[in-house]
Amino acid sequence: MKTVFLTIDIEEWYHLDYLKKYNLYKDSIETVPKIFDFLDMLDKLNIKATFFVLAELAYKYTDIIRDIRDRGHEIGCHGLDHELLYNKSDQEFENEVIKAKAIINEVLGKDAVKGYRASCFSMDRNKLDILKKCGYKYDSSYIKFAQHPLYGDLDLSGYTKVDDLIYENDGFYEFEIPSIEIGNFHLPISGGGYLRLFPYRLIKLLLKRYSTEHDNFLLYIHPFELTNTKLPLSKKLSLTDRFRASVGRKRNLKKIEKLLTKLIEDGVEFKTMGQAINSFNSERDK
Repeated sequence: MKTVFLTIDIEEWYHLDYLKKYNLYKDSIETVPKIFDFLDMLDKLNIKATFFVLAELAYKYTDIIRDIRDRGHEIGCHGLDHELLYNKSDQEFENEVIKAKAIINEVLGKDAVKGYRASCFSMDRNKLDILKKCGYKYDSSYIKFAQHPLYGDLDLSGYTKVDDLIYENDGFYEFEIPSIEIGNFHLPISGGGYLRLFPYRLIKLLLKRYSTEHDNFLLYIHPFELTNTKLPLSKKLSLTDRFRASVGRKRNLKKIEKLLTKLIEDGVEFKTMGQAINSFNSERDK
């Protein structure tokens, strides 16, 4: 049976890296509170997902995060803020991941946070090793897309591939973001602006091609992509940045529901990352 990991990064629209150079009206519109239609859809489809929460929003959206947890979803950490890890020293990063984990666990009322995802997948090997040292059990920041200026190239030497998209080193796991290889180019197909930009028929076609060679798939989305709420974008935005922030938002929730329903009809199993790790650990302990 093929497995799909549905993941959501709990951040606000203004955390998009390409919008940070503009003066933004950050407090005028919130998109995280618009996530309930999506959560109700997941309930209807009986899908459990992994939500990576930005710790600087945890106190602001405490009730929402607890509701996500109470619906049976897994809560991970998306960092303390949404700044690129490449701009932080290793010591800054260590201090922040410890603090971020503590904040989210305080909101949840127990030690629940096991996983991490870096902003814009900006993880490097030193910081990956620090995550492990700080008690995290897994990361999901690895993507083969070196052409993107933010993503970088994460060194996984010493890791063993234990399943499709999943690597392990001494009990710590890395989950890869899927991409399709076209010549020497890797094309991300599983979330963010790519999911909004591509028409459903193309997504379906790419997914069919991907599934012929892979057993696992991972989707990643953000709250602002699940609502058509108009964003207070600066008039100074370039046409490219305005397009990137706006394309496909209007019908994206319906597109995602259609895609998830199709996957269910195809017989896939939806798992949280924690569930996958528990399965690996159970097999290892036999």
